[in-house]
Amino acid sequence: MAAHETRPFARPEPGVKPQRVLLVDDSRSIRTLLKIYLMARAFEYIEAESAEAALAELEKQPVDLILTDFHMDGMNGADFAAAVRAHKDAKVTRIPILMMTGDANAAEVRNKGQKAGINAFVRKPVSCAQLMTLVDTILPAPKKE
Repeated sequence: MAAHETRPFARPEPGVKPQRVLLVDDSRSIRTLLKIYLMARAFEYIEAESAEAALAELEKQPVDLILTDFHMDGMNGADFAAAVRAHKDAKVTRIPILMMTGDANAAEVRNKGQKAGINAFVRKPVSCAQLMTLVDTILPAPKKE
């Protein structure tokens, strides 16, 4: 896909239940950018501005994918991922987690995330193509029921 091309906005196919993405970032603008990038897939979005709020959301509703920032006030992304992996509900512990960071020491952040159980890691700023490649790798598109 050329840099000037855009991915079309996806609409759920009949008979295919949309997948839910939990976007965890203390920046509203980053959460909005992620939603724009992810429009190529017919996702439903749940937003949380902290890891603590995201853990509360996981108690309320099922999620198919988590995108989390590393640096947030309170609990960081690696500690959040570890809490997800230690959750009492086995379905929650298996949710794929993609962690992002703009940290200069990305190798250290990646290492912390991998120890916590993340599935994928990406440095900010992330391109749409880069994000979609990772998402498509860790969360295949749903099939018709």
